[in-house]
Amino acid sequence: MVLEVKNTGISSDLVKDVVTRTLRFRVEEIKQKLTDIYENLNYFERKYGMKTAEFYTKFVSGALGDDMDFFEWKASKEIYDELKEEKRVLVEAIE
Repeated sequence: MVLEVKNTGISSDLVKDVVTRTLRFRVEEIKQKLTDIYENLNYFERKYGMKTAEFYTKFVSGALGDDMDFFEWKASKEIYDELKEEKRVLVEAIE
């Protein structure tokens, strides 16, 4: 994706600072969400006696039932993975 930056009279250093602070704020938001989701994943791991990776493999292959907890667990794992990737990309962009 290519962005076109127009000359608005605002210094590029100020723009860079604002963008960097915004990205850092988003990283902090993601960290909090990851912590919350991680706690949720741990709850399911304790409840069902298996690690999330093992559960996920079994669930998507159809080896487990259609319990609503399983759908929540699957969604939580997928959101967790997506947020980790977003955080990685943002941190890389900031550095």
